[in-house]
Amino acid sequence: MASFFIVGVGIVLPAWIAFHAGGSSLVGLVLLSSSVAGFVLAPLSGYIVDRHSRLIVTAAGQAIRASGLFMLALVQVLPEGLSRPLLVLSAILGAFGYALLAGAMSGLLQSLIPETERMTFNMRLSFFNQAGLAMGTGVAGYAIDRLGSTMAAVLSACIALAILPLLGMLTRTPSGRRSMKGLNPLSASREAFRYLLNEPQSLSAAVTVGLAFAVIQITNLLLPGFVIHALGGGSDLFGMLEMTAAIAGMTALAVAGIPALARKMARATATVLAGAAASLIVLSL
Repeated sequence: MASFFIVGVGIVLPAWIAFHAGGSSLVGLVLLSSSVAGFVLAPLSGYIVDRHSRLIVTAAGQAIRASGLFMLALVQVLPEGLSRPLLVLSAILGAFGYALLAGAMSGLLQSLIPETERMTFNMRLSFFNQAGLAMGTGVAGYAIDRLGSTMAAVLSACIALAILPLLGMLTRTPSGRRSMKGLNPLSASREAFRYLLNEPQSLSAAVTVGLAFAVIQITNLLLPGFVIHALGGGSDLFGMLEMTAAIAGMTALAVAGIPALARKMARATATVLAGAAASLIVLSL
């Protein structure tokens, strides 16, 4: 929850700063940089997670994300020629840090929880991830409104570093390191792609999730301008809208965690997706 609090801050803070520094075009560039960095660096992140202690990688990922937030604090005080590259670099660091953190925490989960209990525990974990996300987006919007984006970025980076000692509670668990002899990032990526090609259901799930996140990124791109120009609001409203979305995600996870409802939803996946698409069209109008 604490870690995803920082993820929530990382949704609101960079987008708001980028919009005021360069409008929606700069917001799009920042989101594009983050997405491309995540795609390109994900294989490297997975390789690092498998070759080193997952506790150390988790801490490194959190520290990298904190450094990205510190960079945001400098955007408002530096000339425009430096602020734009700094925003992009901050987005890249955030994406790389998140990839390391998510991969390492997933590995820790597999080493801590018996296989028969992982899905149930993962649902609970996802619920608290969404709770952290909701708090992070709401607090970030409020902090920007009250303290300004520079101070909000500094405080967020300090909170990200303050979370690190929580990892000490996991030091008595297995580090999760395993041998990767004969594999490098390129060959490990090929192995992953071969697995997806041989598992059509996994490939379909990966593509579907990727498209869903693309829609989310489009929404994040449009939202700052919509809040300012159409609603006449500020960062507090922007954070509240993102928080509402995260709370809706918590509700969805709670519903999906009820086995009987989850089975019904699984049989009606196409209907659920069609309903989501229709709602986006209606709301856009």
